[in-house]
Amino acid sequence: MIRFSILAALAVLLSNTPAPAQHMDKNMFLEIATLGDAEQKGLLTVYLRGVLNGLEASNMESLRQGLPQIFCPPSETLPTSAWLTEVLLQYLERYSAIPSKLSIAVIAHHALAEHFPCKKLINN
Repeated sequence: MIRFSILAALAVLLSNTPAPAQHMDKNMFLEIATLGDAEQKGLLTVYLRGVLNGLEASNMESLRQGLPQIFCPPSETLPTSAWLTEVLLQYLERYSAIPSKLSIAVIAHHALAEHFPCKKLINN
C-alpha cells in the first residue's frame, strides 16, 4: 500500500512538469542533494532507490546470463539511497569534468562499478 501511494504521488508530481524536468541529470542531483528541502530530498531518495533497483536487476540478469556484473558489493552490504547520495557526491567531486546534463543513473552505474569492482578471472 505504501509503495502504491509513493508511486501515485510521483506520478502526480511528474505529470505536472515538462518532459525535460523528468530526467535527473548531474546538475539537478547536485542542486537537490546539497540545497534541496525535505520534500525534494524525499523525492531524491525515491528516485535513487529506483536507480539502485534497476542496477541491481541488471546485475542479476547479467549473473543469470553468465555475463560480467556491473558491480559486486560484499554480501553483507545493501546499498541504500542515502549511501548512494554520498557516493555520488564524492564521485562527482573526483570527476568534476562529467557533463552537467549526463543522467545521474548513468553516473551511478559508473560510481558503483568503481566503488564495488568485481574480481576479474584470468583464463590461461
